[in-house]
Amino acid sequence: MPAVLYDLQKNLRPAFLDAMRLVPGAVAIIATAYEGMRGGLAATAWSSLSADPPTMLACVNRNASAHDLIGRAGAFSINLLDADHIETAAIFSAQRGLSGTDRFLPDQWEAGAGGQPLFRKAVAAFECRLNDMHDTGSHSLLIGQVLEVRARPEGRPLLYREGTYAYAVAHEGVKA
Repeated sequence: MPAVLYDLQKNLRPAFLDAMRLVPGAVAIIATAYEGMRGGLAATAWSSLSADPPTMLACVNRNASAHDLIGRAGAFSINLLDADHIETAAIFSAQRGLSGTDRFLPDQWEAGAGGQPLFRKAVAAFECRLNDMHDTGSHSLLIGQVLEVRARPEGRPLLYREGTYAYAVAHEGVKA
């Protein structure tokens, strides 16, 4: 199929959104807790930033309910969901009518060493101290120094692409 070319002056935003829907993203819950309040959102715009020192990057819409709470807390967690946790992604994507602390279902979350919510069944979870926050466009870039890491190597990371969920399957006999 030939590539679709767009008139960038007229259609950059729709073209950008169409192209980004093709990029698979690992689904994580970015969560925070501060003075008895908790908030969180599902996100695919996150990654490691540095190994020395261990640092994470996450992008959060400034209109997200958890955005300002993250700033007040000065900390957050990134919790990579397993393929079996599509319902958790739906809850934190505002698809179930829950908000704030109500999104944190009992027995699924615990506080990390720094007090931030960690999903007990996350494939990987990172508790971070907020080092910096940069506003750009509609989002803030969060830069967090990792304070705690948890991992379940047997997990199957949940992915999102073209409006649907998936998980990766390794190519047999192919090593990177």
